[in-house]
Amino acid sequence: MTIDSMKNIQFPEHTYEEWKQAAEAALKGKDFEKVMKTRTIEDITLEPLYTKEMLERSVSDVDAQVAAVQSGKFGPSWIVAQEITAHDAEEFLAVTEDDLSRGNEAVVYSGAQPFEWSETQLGRLAELIVRYPIYFKVTEDEDPILRVFDKLSAEQRSAVEGVIFTEEPIEAPENVRTGLIDTLPTHNAGGTIIHELGVALSMMAETLKQQDFESAAKKFWIRFAVDTHFFQEISKIRAFRVLWHAFCSAYGQQAPRIPVFTETSVRSYSKLDPYVNLLRAGNATFSAVLAGTDGHTVHPHDFLTVPTGSSRRIARNVQLVIKEESHVSHVTDAAAGSYYIESLTREYVEGAWKYFLEIQEAGGYSEVKRTGWLTDDIQAKWLEREQQVANRKASLIGTNIYANPQEPVKDAKIDAAHLEYMTAKRLATPFEKLRAKSRETSVKSAVVLLEPLKAVKPQADFVQGFLSVAGIEPELSPYLSSADEVNRYIRSEELDYAVLCGSRETLEKIIPQLEVKAAVDVAGKIDAETLESWESNGVRDSLYAGKPLIEKLEAVLSLGKEAL
Repeated sequence: MTIDSMKNIQFPEHTYEEWKQAAEAALKGKDFEKVMKTRTIEDITLEPLYTKEMLERSVSDVDAQVAAVQSGKFGPSWIVAQEITAHDAEEFLAVTEDDLSRGNEAVVYSGAQPFEWSETQLGRLAELIVRYPIYFKVTEDEDPILRVFDKLSAEQRSAVEGVIFTEEPIEAPENVRTGLIDTLPTHNAGGTIIHELGVALSMMAETLKQQDFESAAKKFWIRFAVDTHFFQEISKIRAFRVLWHAFCSAYGQQAPRIPVFTETSVRSYSKLDPYVNLLRAGNATFSAVLAGTDGHTVHPHDFLTVPTGSSRRIARNVQLVIKEESHVSHVTDAAAGSYYIESLTREYVEGAWKYFLEIQEAGGYSEVKRTGWLTDDIQAKWLEREQQVANRKASLIGTNIYANPQEPVKDAKIDAAHLEYMTAKRLATPFEKLRAKSRETSVKSAVVLLEPLKAVKPQADFVQGFLSVAGIEPELSPYLSSADEVNRYIRSEELDYAVLCGSRETLEKIIPQLEVKAAVDVAGKIDAETLESWESNGVRDSLYAGKPLIEKLEAVLSLGKEAL
């Protein structure tokens, strides 16, 4: 077949309904709505397939939405803004200069513990901030680093660009933005995308009550954490720019551009199997840059313990690889026109605007925060998210699934420069506590094969994977064909806990003859009435897909003895 003949091939067009009929036939009677559609934590239904017709129904003016997104971006690329870890001004300057020579693109300062600066050191810093944008986090009104601006001439001050994270008004060069709209506290408290966007608009409205629109908007910049839900996080940042246009229209103003700074969320980071955090960071970062971030920070994979120079370099390279290999830095809005992303962006716009109005009706951001209204609303969604992870409806690789029980568990030692993350809610926390408890408790356990391994291997693998989440490594018994063999095995091995693997028919044959003191469970979902009838034989529970992990594993660990 030639190229010309390939170009002339025409594929038949099919409708969504035709595709749906084919999918239902492939599902062989399973419920299409339950299997193929996904409900997000924000109560938005994700379709298995998006079409042009669906987009036109959900987005009244696609071109206007895309224009709002693209006009808000400062340029096709973004600033690589990796944080600097240092203990004094001299070290900060040395590390900053080295990082800037290796791909970092901003002078990033985290001022949880302000440094003392000599005049010479401030002079060196002044030379850097004239050449590179700044990203300063200032926690004290009179942080000595702010004296660097006194070292600049009027011409040099006009060349300084960037943002400063500060809670109090400070004097800064004209092109440096100090009006932070910070959604990180909402995100780290467990908030959803709708929470983050609605709160951002409410914070802006509150600021504009105290200042005129033009002067406030010139100082606005916004910070988002980006999680691992790839398309949803792309849509979140794009939705903000659409919402900002709508917000400005409500004030009768044109929408000026606002810098959007993003960073990888620590919500899904885990101390267990920490190298998986690299995958999470890469996923989140690609979302952020496709969405059109103006500056981005990748937290190192060992961020929750003690980041090293190597891990910081790897984190920086996550961005550099994406920038150099994907060429996304040459495109203003790579996601524009996607039926899925444009539809999801519109859903977030509508949901966030509605939530913003609810906050305003309840008294505004400060009021709902003071009364606890916002906290309670966020907490309800966080509990729902935790439940999904506990039931394995959501996966944390290396933590609640595919865990390595032999991996050492490190204690959390978040650097003083990152104190704001110490209270951040993380989905891995309950599992890290389980693993920490497993270091203190020795549980002698086994997977007991009531049929040849070949016949029950899926059951055995599931049980081993289930228990490994808590750091429990069960033995694998030989094939035991009778209750007497099972009784002898459990006694001889002095087991605290055993899980029986076999068909329902085999279980019903062997269990009534068991006489064991160890706690015994069975693999597979068993009805409560049957379990109750087996209770006198030592059987307590069953393990199955969808069973709450944490409560069950805590119970298993409680069967053990104090580890030596």
